[in-house]
Amino acid sequence: MSVPVRSLIPASLIQGIIVCFAGCALQPTRSVPSSGSEAFASYHEPWQKDLVQSVAPVYSRSDRAAGRQGRGIFHLTLDFSTGSVVQVTVRKSTGYATLDSAAVRALEQWRFKPGSWKTLDIPVAFKMGRSHQDYLEKVRRAQQQERQL
Repeated sequence: MSVPVRSLIPASLIQGIIVCFAGCALQPTRSVPSSGSEAFASYHEPWQKDLVQSVAPVYSRSDRAAGRQGRGIFHLTLDFSTGSVVQVTVRKSTGYATLDSAAVRALEQWRFKPGSWKTLDIPVAFKMGRSHQDYLEKVRRAQQQERQL
């Protein structure tokens, strides 16, 4: 009996980006059970319906104080039978080792439905909000988008 395996999604096809704003956390989408911390993300990626647990990367005070921002792509290797992340490698660095490490630590805690994926490329962006009000507006918009799903 063979189990269908979804192929690797090329990074060029992934348009959803996990964006960590200073101090942000979102309620999960309906298809993702609460893990206590979800990152801002597009809700249109095929892998998201199979995401069981996600953890947002920690955007440290020192990185925020230094104004470090960056986008990277991280390759996840999953245990097909359990959905656990076995390995995370940096495909494209954010430009800062501290941001890359934060993304890797968070992505190692992700879990997917067993038997759904073998590998994935996940883009992650660390971006500073212009102000606390800007952050609150992004949270409000993301919550409205979630309600429309």
